[in-house]
Amino acid sequence: MSDSTEEKTYGLFANPASRKIISELENSNANVKLFPPIETEKIVLDEENTAKIKNLKNFDWLIFQNVMAVDYFLEVLEENAIDSFELDDLRVCAVGESVADRLRFSSIHSDVIPQTIETDCILAALLNYIGENEIAGLRFLLLAAISMRTDLTERLNAVNVNVSELFVYQIIDSPNLETTKLKTLLKGGAIDEFIFAAPDDFIALKYWFKNEKIADVFSEIKVSAVDGVMYQYVKENNLSRPGLFHLAKIDKVKR
Repeated sequence: MSDSTEEKTYGLFANPASRKIISELENSNANVKLFPPIETEKIVLDEENTAKIKNLKNFDWLIFQNVMAVDYFLEVLEENAIDSFELDDLRVCAVGESVADRLRFSSIHSDVIPQTIETDCILAALLNYIGENEIAGLRFLLLAAISMRTDLTERLNAVNVNVSELFVYQIIDSPNLETTKLKTLLKGGAIDEFIFAAPDDFIALKYWFKNEKIADVFSEIKVSAVDGVMYQYVKENNLSRPGLFHLAKIDKVKR
């Protein structure tokens, strides 16, 4: 496989974080495949779920599964005139360093940050922090998307944890032929290097490939991250041998 941008095919999500890289690649005559970001919308909470937000003191832990769960949760707090200081007495599990960063930006401390996003790792991190004999009976509130459910709730229930799910957003499903083609390119090995620029990239991929492991989809693809935070997040998603992408390394093609 050649390292020349003239012969490589790059894959990126067409979001604001990757705009500069996309421009540089296209200016160097690279073959670039752009993946459309997913669209999301806030879920209007019913009376029962609004009560959960207004009575956070009823919970011992909050678990945020991704950055969008953080953003929409904070939006719900604001709409209900709830200050984030009410979270001070709760413990927080941030699934991934990028999630912890987003919470930190809003002055919310994360007590547990699992090394990977896998359920086994999340559960192990919680058990290690809380203690296997102390976790039973604790009350958890899991913030997530209604269209991206995992088995975390069931696994926590299995160790006698009381888990309430609060779906604060949903993904607007708009499948089209172009998306299908792009997914086929990924699985078929037609992308030489995929550059991750935002945590939302992984949310889109997990939604697209639902029951498949992202690590398997990218097993034959070179993976790069735009910065240290994304590099860490790529590792948390179990993608092997990630690298850092630098614009200065682009092999300019002479015209």
